[in-house]
Amino acid sequence: MNISWMYKNLLENVSSITETFGTSDSDFGTNRLADNNLQSYWKTWGISPGPGTVANILFDMGSSVSVDSLIVVHNMNIGTLFFGSGGTIASYGTADAFYGLAINGSTGTSINYLDSPVSFRYWKLFINGTNMSESTKIREVFIGKRDELPINPEYPFRKEIEAFTILTESEKGQRAVYQKYTKQKWNFSYPAIDSATFGTLNKIRNFCNGSYKPLWFCIDRAENKFETFFARFLKNSYKHTEIMYGIHDIEFSLEEEI
Repeated sequence: MNISWMYKNLLENVSSITETFGTSDSDFGTNRLADNNLQSYWKTWGISPGPGTVANILFDMGSSVSVDSLIVVHNMNIGTLFFGSGGTIASYGTADAFYGLAINGSTGTSINYLDSPVSFRYWKLFINGTNMSESTKIREVFIGKRDELPINPEYPFRKEIEAFTILTESEKGQRAVYQKYTKQKWNFSYPAIDSATFGTLNKIRNFCNGSYKPLWFCIDRAENKFETFFARFLKNSYKHTEIMYGIHDIEFSLEEEI
């Protein structure tokens, strides 16, 4: 299975978004759902929004859109998360099709990669879960299609982990080290690729405006769909050489968003 690239989020051009049991605080509204920022979020009223009722968010695309990849980043560790989709969706259970998103508490990211694209106008995210001590939060939602190149990058591609720590020292000279964050970086090399593959990679980079917009990618969705990452092109890392007519060498690095 080849790497899956997801970069064109249909929610960037959504016609309307309607929420049920979302917070009334605009700082945590639906505008946070696809703002390319994992630190912002939409949230429900509270730990049990609308007692006994599933919170939901309805996305009206304006017309039918083709979709094969669904990603939701959240803070849930128990509960149920799924999309209903169709030509019309009035309420819970009335969608034409349902697509579940398994909750893996160790990642906070739920994914459903469909085997074949489907086309619907309405996509409704149903949220029924908790994080025990705080209200349910949805940090990012991706609805769209993936690109999979006919080849993978040169293997093994290099993977690095960057750790940022803070060192403190008390008046008595006692030192303590705190880990602020860790994030991953991947270095990809595509040697001797044809013009069609080069064109797709170039399209992905151009859509992301170099390093301006992040994208999603999955190492091998058949092997482990939870190895899906939100990342950004590392500035000035994209290198291209046309080694002969129609044959290209490409190198670039991606850095994980946190």
